[in-house]
Amino acid sequence: MLKQIKQLTTLQLCNLFGLNEIRHTRDKGKKERYTLMTLVWLLLIAMLVFYIAILSNAFISLGMAEIIPIYLYTITCLVILMFSFFKASGVIFQMNSFEILVSLPLSKSAIIVSRFLTMYSTNLLLSFLVMIPGTIIYGLSVHPGLLFYIFSFIGTLFLPLLPMTLSTAIGTVITAIGSRMKHKSLASGGMIILFAIAVIIANTIVSNQSSMLTPDMLKNIAATVTSQIGALYPPAIWFGNAVLHSDILALFALVSLSAAVFILMAVIIQKYFLTICTALNATSTKNNYKLQSLSAASLLKALWQKELKRYFASSVYISNTIIGYLMMVLVPVALLVAGIDKMELMFQCPGMIEKILPLILGIIAGIMPSTSCSISMEGKNWWLAQTLPIKSKTLYDSKILTHLSVVFPFYLVALILSWIALKPSLLSTLWLILIPGVYILFSSVAGITINLLFPVLVWENETRIVKQSASTMVTMLIDFIICLPPIAAVFLLKNIPVDLIMGITLIVLALLTGILYTSNNRKPILRT
Repeated sequence: MLKQIKQLTTLQLCNLFGLNEIRHTRDKGKKERYTLMTLVWLLLIAMLVFYIAILSNAFISLGMAEIIPIYLYTITCLVILMFSFFKASGVIFQMNSFEILVSLPLSKSAIIVSRFLTMYSTNLLLSFLVMIPGTIIYGLSVHPGLLFYIFSFIGTLFLPLLPMTLSTAIGTVITAIGSRMKHKSLASGGMIILFAIAVIIANTIVSNQSSMLTPDMLKNIAATVTSQIGALYPPAIWFGNAVLHSDILALFALVSLSAAVFILMAVIIQKYFLTICTALNATSTKNNYKLQSLSAASLLKALWQKELKRYFASSVYISNTIIGYLMMVLVPVALLVAGIDKMELMFQCPGMIEKILPLILGIIAGIMPSTSCSISMEGKNWWLAQTLPIKSKTLYDSKILTHLSVVFPFYLVALILSWIALKPSLLSTLWLILIPGVYILFSSVAGITINLLFPVLVWENETRIVKQSASTMVTMLIDFIICLPPIAAVFLLKNIPVDLIMGITLIVLALLTGILYTSNNRKPILRT
């Protein structure tokens, strides 16, 4: 069975990262795209390492060096929890390879364990990217003994297991419940979103409590932060005791619990694996179908309706793209619940909430537009678009229209709640409407542009396209880069009126959107 696990895991990792295609393709265009994708990933990794280094140095300058291992461990676990939660069911219960694998002389345990190991490998990479820079900076500052590095390495090896297992357990329950419902994708996507909202609200409450520090707490802030981390995620304290105090019992407890929970989850999933996979493949139909009438629609409307059906047919697609829109609504909700004064005190930005809120809503709304992977989601069906007598403009417009249709209700609710919370002036109300709106338009058009540059039409599960593709990551990076200058200008250029900054931002984004939109429409439909 070990040989089967090794072969299946290697195969899935190769498919996940497209390694076989990179090695064997003779298409120069694909090689250039893969080279560009590699550069993008290296840039993202460099940004992550730089951020971790800055954060670690900040802790050291505050005299809180001992917080670094515990804090980074906790943050990494929370990130893995969220990422694994969104992709667990798509990786473990992926449908495309299910029928092929069960027809082969393979052990069911080997299939399940290999899929777990695939998730573990990607999460372990993230763990090392976060933990290694912090460990090095802490080591250069404190000069700990050799056991610190040994225990840090062992703890990082087992770091992904607990959050990954927890998220998989929740994802499995949601998948199992959703598989019994008629509209499986909508049901699963809805439950995933509800869980994500609960996590965001819980994290906000904890952050709110930790921000209200009293003078006595400031005298021993390291102990305060450690106590709060322990309440949020106790295994992080075990890791801290192991690496900081060479506590081998704490390390043993962490390793034992992580391994035991992982094995238990693998055994449970193995028991119900075929049941869940079979239920997910099942479809419900009625036997009393009668043809009554046919209706015709324009090309754009027909393609738009097809895109909407495709969007709502994938729980992974729904949950990963709609979370940004939900956060856009949660921001004004937080303002209404906590109050503007308290929020400004929490983030140490007096008088700035009203000024930057339109930009904040814009960056959140543009985090991950559905267009950033809408072309890749076509997969092997892309040949249909190539053979239909339609213009590229009509096809891309249908994808943009789908994105706008999904985001508009959230945009409208966010505007109403923001206006109630701020009660802004007429001009501020205008910026509140226009700035997030133009960001949404820009992100939807930019998503098409970037997906045309990084299309992935050969894939086995949707998770790779929605969460792990270069197109998605580049779109998020572009959104961040575009939003950073005006926010920085509001904070740093206080002599310049905010209305002027907002006006320039609106004009620049509108021009960029127009340029990209025109460029997209001039391109022929992507050929494979």
